[in-house]
Amino acid sequence: LGMIEEIERTGDATAYVKQALDRGERLMGFGHRVYRAEDPRARVLRRTARELAAPRFEVAEALEKAALEELHNRRPDRVLATNVEFWAAIVLDFAEVPAHMFTSMFTCARTAGWSAHILEQKRTGRLVRPSATYVGPGTRDPREIGGYEDIVAG
Repeated sequence: LGMIEEIERTGDATAYVKQALDRGERLMGFGHRVYRAEDPRARVLRRTARELAAPRFEVAEALEKAALEELHNRRPDRVLATNVEFWAAIVLDFAEVPAHMFTSMFTCARTAGWSAHILEQKRTGRLVRPSATYVGPGTRDPREIGGYEDIVAG
């Protein structure tokens, strides 16, 4: 929340981002070592923060816009997107979770997935690198889904 607090103090997200990057600082909440696209969970948390009218939503949105624009200007060859921790911090702040507990909250949320990966790696002897390849049924017309007519009829 340090970035948010500084922008609340100065009122200038663009200047904050440029100065931080000029000093060689990393912008927390942007980019991922492995994944290059925007995390869909970040979109959900952004929408949640907006719907909850989180007090820091507007500042966070301004920071996100300024950061993504400046990061793209400096490295147009590299795709950097907002990661899940950025908007999770805004939602956790709204829920009055102390900032020093954020890392613990993020860790708790990932424990089940990490455990599943460890068990799979032990079973297969290979490092797990999750992919998002959909292998389910193809697209369907909504009218093919049971109960569709009842829902549409209201």
